[in-house]
Amino acid sequence: MNIGDRIKHRRKQLDINADDLAIAAGVSRATIFRYENGDIEKMPAVTLEKIAKKLRTSPAYLMGWTESNEMEENESVQTIAAHIDEDVTEEEMEEILDYIKYRKQRRKKK
Repeated sequence: MNIGDRIKHRRKQLDINADDLAIAAGVSRATIFRYENGDIEKMPAVTLEKIAKKLRTSPAYLMGWTESNEMEENESVQTIAAHIDEDVTEEEMEEILDYIKYRKQRRKKK
């Protein structure tokens, strides 16, 4: 599977239409389809990150560097921590990770 296939597969899996993905990524609907069809091979990193975020996955998955389409827990913690204005301690990082695990368990029960 190439990057376009992974984008399309994940978009369909989450029932996200191309228009919504395009808005989230800051590109046109046609550009999304061109990515999915392989017409555009080089994607700006910032666009890749926005697409991955909307598709609730990692840029590494979309690039084919990992097989898991779910964000790794460590990636989630780092992403969250990056948005906190102050330095995050190891203990706080662990608390964030514990909360993520808790939320995933609750989601599975629904």
